[in-house]
Amino acid sequence: MSRNATGFQWRAAVLPLATSGALRPVGPAAGVRIIKALWQFGPSIATVLALSAARYPDRPAIVDDRGTVTYGQLQRRSEAIAAAVHALRPEAKTLAVLCRNHRGFLEAAVVGAQLGCELVFLNTDLPAAQLAQILERHRPDILVHDAEYDAALDATAFPGLRVRAWPAETARLSDSTATPPGGTAAARPGEAAAAQPGEAADGQRARPDVESAPDPGGALSLESLARQRHPAPPPVHHSVRITLLTSGTGGLAKGVSRPLRARALAEMTATAMSATRFTSRDVMVLAPPFFHGFGLAVAVGALALGSTIVTRRRFDPEVALADIERHRATVFVGVPVMLQRLVAVPEQRRREFRTGSLRLAVTGAAPISPATIARFLGAFGPILVNGYGSTEAGIISLATTADLAFDPRTAGRPAIGVSVRILRADRTPAAVGETGTIFVRGGVGYHGYVADMRSPIQAKEILDGHVNTGDMGHLDAAGRLYIDGRDDDMIVSGGENIYPKEVEDVLADHPAVDDVVVIGVPHEEFGQVLRAYLVAAPGLSLPSAEELKAHIRERLERYKVPKEFIALEQIPRNPSGKILRRQLEGQASRPAG
Repeated sequence: MSRNATGFQWRAAVLPLATSGALRPVGPAAGVRIIKALWQFGPSIATVLALSAARYPDRPAIVDDRGTVTYGQLQRRSEAIAAAVHALRPEAKTLAVLCRNHRGFLEAAVVGAQLGCELVFLNTDLPAAQLAQILERHRPDILVHDAEYDAALDATAFPGLRVRAWPAETARLSDSTATPPGGTAAARPGEAAAAQPGEAADGQRARPDVESAPDPGGALSLESLARQRHPAPPPVHHSVRITLLTSGTGGLAKGVSRPLRARALAEMTATAMSATRFTSRDVMVLAPPFFHGFGLAVAVGALALGSTIVTRRRFDPEVALADIERHRATVFVGVPVMLQRLVAVPEQRRREFRTGSLRLAVTGAAPISPATIARFLGAFGPILVNGYGSTEAGIISLATTADLAFDPRTAGRPAIGVSVRILRADRTPAAVGETGTIFVRGGVGYHGYVADMRSPIQAKEILDGHVNTGDMGHLDAAGRLYIDGRDDDMIVSGGENIYPKEVEDVLADHPAVDDVVVIGVPHEEFGQVLRAYLVAAPGLSLPSAEELKAHIRERLERYKVPKEFIALEQIPRNPSGKILRRQLEGQASRPAG
């Protein structure tokens, strides 16, 4: 990105940041607490929470399946838990989190930062065997987890300190996504009194000390630790490292570890503010998993501003719509498949929910088709922002509402502090509009994967500080980035290079298609040919194979037409919305049409 473009982005972020509420003046007592937090924790999520707790102690921080917790409550609980954990494990260096979306996840992250521990965020859908391998690789001293993972963790013989974040009986109650908090059926929004931020789910004011269901057998839990009183742990005078796992769609998830640096935080904040204009007054329905970089970044950003997060342990589109109505949410954040599920709710049913409070929707973490964007904008208006990034490189670009109006295929312009290069196979620069491999250098940095003695890991290619994302794409004359597909997804059919994403986008544009993935399969004559897996739109049947082929031929070259079309009930995806291509062959299927 040029200096002029970067300067423009910084200037574009100044006014939104100034009016966001994050810089609101505070009184002397709050000012002392802020200075103390900066000295005690440095640039970390612990400082982020402490700053907002000093500014907005009585504002709801998070609304989850158990009700509401204010910023002041979250801060007091985190301090008590950190002191108790330090008393039990004063030498702890690493804290891992295996939790779905709820208050306990954020408490665990803040506690780890208050202790100066490296934070390792674990995928909640890890198979038991992979969970054991990853715990062995990272060797956390403390593991905060939901009770639903008790059996899987027992099988790993994990030797460290285990702390429950979400009790089993509460987990069972929250698994029913058909009913929002307080027992108000999502089936008829507006029938019962709406709980507002600052109220518990049953309409009562949030209590100073949030109670919860007891843990079976008196097991160690965040709740039991929050009730203990111990001396505060010593100050943290180093950058807290954060370790995220890659999606693991191609095998064992790899660990990417990096320190949380002030400059990188400032650049990410400025990029986000220039595109989204988040404010402390926002109420965000936050659906992506917190363990993923996308969900985590938005959650931390919301805490930094003093916004209210509304989240559920599992995503359900009608519950999300009910939450938007009940809490008068201003922002919805979801991965592309969540947007698909929102617009798949029948229009008559969707209109029963009052969603006019929404001013912004943010998506990312996985590719989104122009058809999904068009359907979402048709249902909710021109409010969508699309982010592109990776675990290795962090945030890479953001497509604003204006960018998507110009071309829904674009991933937007590079983020502040990010350099994007498009390189050919010989690693020479590609021309404008020419597809090549996307290389990125950003403020978060990439220094390889966490070493794994049992499964040696090949590091990503790095050229002049730019890391190979594994994605293929191009830049237009205005500097907007376009993602054309994955390098390892490209197939060669009869000597022609084909990126399946282009074919997927065309099929997704068919009104009878709700979801689609296209892969290459071996072929005796052509080497490889395309096979399309499709899910029918609600209430519709898939067209015949011949109709689908005709739909593609009208828009693409003949060699890009799949040879096979397979109907599925659902396309397998991981929690962040990425397609699990290895599972496609095992799906129950039938020929389309």
